[in-house]
Amino acid sequence: MTAKSRSQIIGEIEDYIDKNGGNFGQWFVGCTGAPKAMLFSQHGVKQSGDAWIARQAKDDLDAHDVVEYFVATKRTKGRAKERRDTDLYVYAFKVKSHTRI
Repeated sequence: MTAKSRSQIIGEIEDYIDKNGGNFGQWFVGCTGAPKAMLFSQHGVKQSGDAWIARQAKDDLDAHDVVEYFVATKRTKGRAKERRDTDLYVYAFKVKSHTRI
């Protein structure tokens, strides 16, 4: 995965949400150093069949800023957490009955 700017990540996630349900309130956005483990193990997202996306940010500050944008501005689910320098990936998934937030 190639690192992308804040605006690129925001645009790609917004486009993905528009194409997969469009209601930002039904989505969770977070950041992590291990997106696959977080999505599939922690949140219980199905790798095939569920709507999810992950993008690599240039650094942890950009990743956290993207999450803050979606939670504060677009009203997605998500929560602020202590920033870690390993949090380089922003991920989003559509919340379903089998997922954990």
